[in-house]
Amino acid sequence: MIICNVIEDIKYYCCKFIGNELFLTPKILKPSYVIYNKKGGEIGKMNKKLLSKMSVIGLVVLFVVAAFGSSVSSVSMKKGVLPSGRSWSDDFESYAVGHYLDNESDPADGGWKGWDGDSAYGAYVVDTQAYDGVKSVEVVDNVDLVHEYEGYTSGQWSYVAYQYIPEDFSGNSYFILLSDYLDGAGQENKWAIQIRFDALNQVAESEHDAINLPLITGQWVELLTLIDLDVDLFKFYYNGQLLAEKAWTAGPGNEGLGLLDIAAVDLFANAATEVYYDGMSLVEGWPSFPDLKCAGELRLEDVTPGSTVTGSFTVENGGDAGSELDWEVSEYPEWGSDWTFTPASGTGLTPEAGPVTVDVSFVAPPDSEMEFFGDIKVINSNDPSDFCRIDVYVLTPRSKTVNFPFLYRIFERFPNAFPILRQLLGL
Repeated sequence: MIICNVIEDIKYYCCKFIGNELFLTPKILKPSYVIYNKKGGEIGKMNKKLLSKMSVIGLVVLFVVAAFGSSVSSVSMKKGVLPSGRSWSDDFESYAVGHYLDNESDPADGGWKGWDGDSAYGAYVVDTQAYDGVKSVEVVDNVDLVHEYEGYTSGQWSYVAYQYIPEDFSGNSYFILLSDYLDGAGQENKWAIQIRFDALNQVAESEHDAINLPLITGQWVELLTLIDLDVDLFKFYYNGQLLAEKAWTAGPGNEGLGLLDIAAVDLFANAATEVYYDGMSLVEGWPSFPDLKCAGELRLEDVTPGSTVTGSFTVENGGDAGSELDWEVSEYPEWGSDWTFTPASGTGLTPEAGPVTVDVSFVAPPDSEMEFFGDIKVINSNDPSDFCRIDVYVLTPRSKTVNFPFLYRIFERFPNAFPILRQLLGL
């Protein structure tokens, strides 16, 4: 193995020969930066000084490459690392059950390896749980599973992973994305996203940001990270709900020392019990999102107590073009009875389809001289935090009864007579 450094503008390359291949990994030099431990906690600061003889080292590298010219056909990227402009995915279906992922230089491991290239931190492919297909990877005990990427330095990207946490989960497990990673760099690696899954407090937390959502167990959950390297931004969604949004280069501690690069994913068990991952992908672009919108109200006056009344409102997808909305009526007033909605739900509603009219029918309360207030709640079936409400108001007037049959017959015979008397009797 030969270790060398090459200076190129503000970058240097850590390189090494493994077998007959030369591997180069870019890394940005900064005169001062914060050092983090494995969980992103700050432990101090370091300064790097460029040595005056770096140019000589660069010449040595060129000499070494020339000397090995007969055995090194080209400068290769690491096995399992994809160049810019291409998507990556792994559903773990190509591995045998019980296969141990621990060595990125082994094509059978699909680019997965233990942290720092240590096989002790690898993980097994299992068929205990699966999101799609029959297999997933199990992250448990001392697993610290890493997959590197290279060339993702600009544009918009979507990183997706599906996660299953059993109901009897204990400990703290982590999902981590890094903007800089190198075997052996340890605390010099740069964490971009660090999500902690805490069994004790039952939360999924963007660590160091004091932002959390309730932990979801016993079902598959989508972990979606939208990354825009052109504007230095990421958004992390937990089961469709936004958990964290800030600069990609901010880092867990918000020091702003990260790089505009998607360098690696790290599935870190941290001695916790089993957590399963499946359906992982890194694809170009952001998905289109629906946006639930409602219009209308039910304002009903002079309603006869106990009568059946009707109304309507509309539901619409006001989101991105091409997005699809699944919606449903989730709540309505407790007063009244026999509430019906036609339709009560819908799937695949696009912005191009326009609004859908929902017809409402219910039996008014039997009480007279009363005002009733409430609302109808409509939700995005895939994201309950996206909802809208339709106001409902019902007024039942005073019951119009006549205790004098003689007067009642007169009023029936002469409907336009005695207007003042009619008013006094509430008729």
